[in-house]
Amino acid sequence: MPVIRLLPALIMLLLASVAHAGGVDDLESFYDKVDTLTTQFEQVQTDEQGNTLQQASGTFWLSRPDRFRWQYKKPYEQIILSDGDTFKFYDLDLAQVTIRNIDATLRATPALLLTGGAALEDAFDVADGGNRDGMSWVRLTPRADDTDFQEVRLGLKDQIPAVMELDDSLGQTTRIRFTDTQVNPDLAASRFELDIPDDVEVVDGRGMNENGRRRLQ
Repeated sequence: MPVIRLLPALIMLLLASVAHAGGVDDLESFYDKVDTLTTQFEQVQTDEQGNTLQQASGTFWLSRPDRFRWQYKKPYEQIILSDGDTFKFYDLDLAQVTIRNIDATLRATPALLLTGGAALEDAFDVADGGNRDGMSWVRLTPRADDTDFQEVRLGLKDQIPAVMELDDSLGQTTRIRFTDTQVNPDLAASRFELDIPDDVEVVDGRGMNENGRRRLQ
């Protein structure tokens, strides 16, 4: 009789385990079926008490396996871009572009984790995060010690990223919500190129001069 009473509870536990095991599978399905993507995003950063520190919004373009353009429109105009080999950060208000090679540290960034590929598990410990808010979740912990954040949680709905949450070393959390997502649109290669005006300062971390700065002509 005790065994019969325990059986329903064991079945419920097994069903819960199956339901909570879908995050990694959904992320792999996303990589399998999506080559390009464009989406709008809204970003909110909060402190340990949940107080809002900053809000931002913009557009994200992705071309797997290694190109993306993360463009902020509000409150400041900024562009974060990868062409697969180099990482460029363009602050339009400061009129400055920073260029770096994509090393192991930069591979453990939120935008690059959406590109997937073999480097994903090199950069992150990947684990299922269960189900929450109608989404399957994946927990990603950077393997490198010198990244800006401690954990990333990615929520997928219908095998497409819908929410990303990032915890940094200061106890702050950044939550990014994706909307109006289009899967596999035609994206021009020029979308992942950066046209740098002549009057913009360039800080090139790939081969700095003695002053640590140089301009690209």
